[in-house]
Amino acid sequence: MKKTLNTIKKKIIPKTIKKIVNLENGKAGGRDAGHVLIVTHGAAFHPDDVCATAAALLYYGVDKTGLGKFLPGYEEIQKKHDGEFVRVVRTLDKDVMKKATILLDVGREYDEKTNRFDHHQGGITPREDGIMYSSFGLFWKKFGKKITGNSEVSEFVDKIFVKHIDSMDNGMPIAKSLFEDQTPPLLFEDLINFDADLVFGLNLPEKEINKVFDKTFFKLIPIAQKMLILTALKGYAQIEAKKKFQEFYSRAKDKRVIIMDQKTPFKSNEYREPLFMVYPSLRGGWAGQAVRINDLSWDTKVQFPESWAGKEAIELRAVTGVDDATFAHLGRFLISAETKEGVLKMIQIVLTDIENGKIKPIFND
Repeated sequence: MKKTLNTIKKKIIPKTIKKIVNLENGKAGGRDAGHVLIVTHGAAFHPDDVCATAAALLYYGVDKTGLGKFLPGYEEIQKKHDGEFVRVVRTLDKDVMKKATILLDVGREYDEKTNRFDHHQGGITPREDGIMYSSFGLFWKKFGKKITGNSEVSEFVDKIFVKHIDSMDNGMPIAKSLFEDQTPPLLFEDLINFDADLVFGLNLPEKEINKVFDKTFFKLIPIAQKMLILTALKGYAQIEAKKKFQEFYSRAKDKRVIIMDQKTPFKSNEYREPLFMVYPSLRGGWAGQAVRINDLSWDTKVQFPESWAGKEAIELRAVTGVDDATFAHLGRFLISAETKEGVLKMIQIVLTDIENGKIKPIFND
């Protein structure tokens, strides 16, 4: 048993991240001038303080993933803070908190001017949609645009990532399960909470367990940074996709069928007419995909015929009359053929049924 615990400790307790951390039992000894001191609470941690700390480090040019270079303008952030001594301290010592350049999730104070980002004291106006802020959201509200280099991308990161952390920390989950015995997936949050629970499971003395919490916390920093950066990059990709889709839409003769040079996502809420997307398949040939009713639903405006569902090649060609048809998804939202023309012929069958009143598209009106 002792050998097993030692193995677990080795796996979950990495070496302290060099160049950014100088933990001295929670004390702010050493260089107190000319350096950046990021402080958050000690002992057990939650996703909000892990992510807030990860974001604060990114703001000061400390990227433990190597992905920051792909964010427009991030290299300038790193140049700006080059040579700075950035320290992170996890503590409950109020004297240390007073010295903090940035104070996260502790201190019972929210003040953007002095970089105090706690939410436990209450009195903070929630977002317009009612979702309350955690320390992560409060920090991101001020620094998100500076980190990502784009206000639209910063808002995207808040919507896709930050809000989920905030809502969970405030006991107001965004998603609810449709099934009684299933919970919505919270993979990133679960990873952090699992590590915290694992530390408790080691049954160590208080002094030892706090050391383990500290080192496990810093192990999670690069993971949180990776999530942040990848979400931001997805935001940039969506901006480009929006421009590209508008080009495809503009040149479409029949706005019900949007033919693309490559698959390009778009917000179905913003376009009423499109019923199908046609694009080159990464598996070879071409694909035709039914457009969803809205961005929050998997239901599509139109379904392909039930007689096609789940069929491939010979069977599909027999029921469609299209000699290069290759696949029709069981869910009736996706088809493929060897050529673009083949896909368009299959879609035309559905369009004809719509025009004859056999099928009625569903719109989010």
